Amino acid sequence: MKYLLTLFVLVVFGPGLLGQTYYGPNYVHLNHTSNCFGDYTILDGSIVGTNAADNLIFTHVYGTPDFTHQAYMPHSNGLWYTGAEWSIFNEIQLDMDTSLAFNVLNPQVSGTSFMHTVTVANSIGNWSDIDDPLLNNNPSAVFFISKSWANGIYDTHHIGIWYDTGNSKWSVYNELSSTPLEINGTYNIFVPAAATSFYKHVATPSNTSSSYITYLDNPLLNGNPDAKIFVVHDFTNTPATEGYINGELGVWYDGSNWTIYDDDYTGYGDTLFNGATFNVLIIRDNPVGIANITKDAGKIKVTPNPAKDKVTVLLNSSYLKSLKEIRLSSMDGQTVLYKDYNGDAGKQIVFDLSAVSQGLYILTAVTGEGILSTMVNVVK
Repeated sequence: MKYLLTLFVLVVFGPGLLGQTYYGPNYVHLNHTSNCFGDYTILDGSIVGTNAADNLIFTHVYGTPDFTHQAYMPHSNGLWYTGAEWSIFNEIQLDMDTSLAFNVLNPQVSGTSFMHTVTVANSIGNWSDIDDPLLNNNPSAVFFISKSWANGIYDTHHIGIWYDTGNSKWSVYNELSSTPLEINGTYNIFVPAAATSFYKHVATPSNTSSSYITYLDNPLLNGNPDAKIFVVHDFTNTPATEGYINGELGVWYDGSNWTIYDDDYTGYGDTLFNGATFNVLIIRDNPVGIANITKDAGKIKVTPNPAKDKVTVLLNSSYLKSLKEIRLSSMDGQTVLYKDYNGDAGKQIVFDLSAVSQGLYILTAVTGEGILSTMVNVVK
């Protein structure tokens, strides 16, 4: 694509869908007896993959659009790679509630993901500074975080994010101010690309109810029960908005609007006070449409297209020199082909399509200069 543009017919979708961004394979995970084993629930590897190096994130969702799985989650949960697949587990090692549901995302495009490890050198008090060029010296950055059990460290406390002005770095912190983070604890972090579908929500008297629910007002969410959202509390550095919320956060659709709420509604958690600030990520199910494709015109091309047995990927020289990986994904977000380059791609990149079924695919090139995408039409 990009030299000769093929036009695709776009279907009209539900409320706000075309404004949402596709960040990678995602789904709503529903706990049930067949996928829960003791204190953990196995995620669907056919959707989010089974790669131990991936940095998944998740948010608890109360009451799916069909009003099932209506359960509170007062205890902290994290991600664990079992050795063969990903799971979500209860940090205090109680049996996993089979009535819980989670929005799960494996971020692969439209942003950057990585893992942060708490060390003696990067932590002080109840927080740990994150060292990343996308976040350093960037107090307006928006990102998302989930606990990971990569080093076998349990973290039973609730967490948030905070910009450490003294070190000009963002940090992850313990919402219980008197308790330090566990050394060697690990956290998956996703930083969405600029101009994608995320925003900051601030709780006010007019949008907060019962002291533990705040209503979101966004055109991509309003009247859209099928939206998938991820949230994290931002402590902020403004006296009017800073404060602790010592409770697990969840999201809930009340029939008209999406909300953020404190799962520890019994009163042991802190209330969603006036000024409480949250990062909100709104994701698209599938990489449909061509909005993020056409912007890469002239930077990436595949030939032939349509292709049958193989396809050659052509990149501008600056992107080729800094190429990290290329991924071919189906329209439901599943990775079909993957190659790791680390800047050593040579002059020609060829993908063997002999084992790829007929259909439309998205080819994504991750480079040091940015992420490029184009469509590949495979015919048999």
